[in-house]
Amino acid sequence: MSTPYLNLTNAAGKVAAFSTAVRLGLLDRIDREPANPAELARTCGATERGVRVVLAALAEGGFVEQLADGRYRPVLTGLAALHPLIPLWDHLPDAVRTGIPVYDPNSASPGKAIYPQTMTYLAGLWGDAIDHAITTLPAATRILDVGAGAEPWTISYCRRHPKSHITALDLPEVLPSTRRAVSRAGLTDRYTFLPGDVLTAPLEPCTYDLIIVAQVCSLFDRSNGSALIKRLTPALAEEGVLAIIDTLACAPGSAMQELSLYLRTQAGAVHQPDAYYEWLADAGLTEITSTDLPTKLAIAVLTGRKPRQSASAHDNR
Repeated sequence: MSTPYLNLTNAAGKVAAFSTAVRLGLLDRIDREPANPAELARTCGATERGVRVVLAALAEGGFVEQLADGRYRPVLTGLAALHPLIPLWDHLPDAVRTGIPVYDPNSASPGKAIYPQTMTYLAGLWGDAIDHAITTLPAATRILDVGAGAEPWTISYCRRHPKSHITALDLPEVLPSTRRAVSRAGLTDRYTFLPGDVLTAPLEPCTYDLIIVAQVCSLFDRSNGSALIKRLTPALAEEGVLAIIDTLACAPGSAMQELSLYLRTQAGAVHQPDAYYEWLADAGLTEITSTDLPTKLAIAVLTGRKPRQSASAHDNR
């Protein structure tokens, strides 16, 4: 039976196991090549029993997986790079007291130096949600990936739709990570990279058949989220689709997601479903739909379509 004590000790144990694996070099070692506990103990200067129990705990927590031959590998390339995020939680009391997030680009906040490097890895943690989300989207040729990050959701889309071409929009300091992920996937010729802020970057009107906004709207408050959808909509071609992929308020896990957003954003929030419906409708989009994904992480895909202009509207332009 679940109890506060078990929840707390399990959470603390997972953090300790992850931190130990990073500090001893276990994760970096199996990132290069899978290895078993005996091999890791020899190369990392640890006891075989200690390595075995740490890896078992990490496997139970979903950080690593054990292969049929007994070797382990991480579930995400570069997983050790997330380690600097752990100490940031120590600053939550200050953030709650002052209202200033641990990452504040306008101050000397403790997260400013490492946030761009570490947060770009977070998209890769959504696991099977990515593949499920992509299956809900229509086939398209010209796609804009807004806030692409270091593990773009559109990589899965490209593999599913071989005629697609992606324009990846993100901050200049993030796009090198985007390029590396795309290169690893062997899809460089299918991507164009557009540096800029999602709220201000200039976009060509009537250009994209599909715009994907994955895990971006929750970084903003309701006002800026609405503004983002309104400024993206003109970039859609007629009958193009704008897709928002995000966690919805009141869904399982949304409270912890919002706590994380409070720590690392100026005004980020997990929004109610009606907020997204309102944003899409206010932007002039129609045929608005919402699909809950059958994944461990509670994520929904909301879409709206840009209507075709009437002949008279074309004539009056």
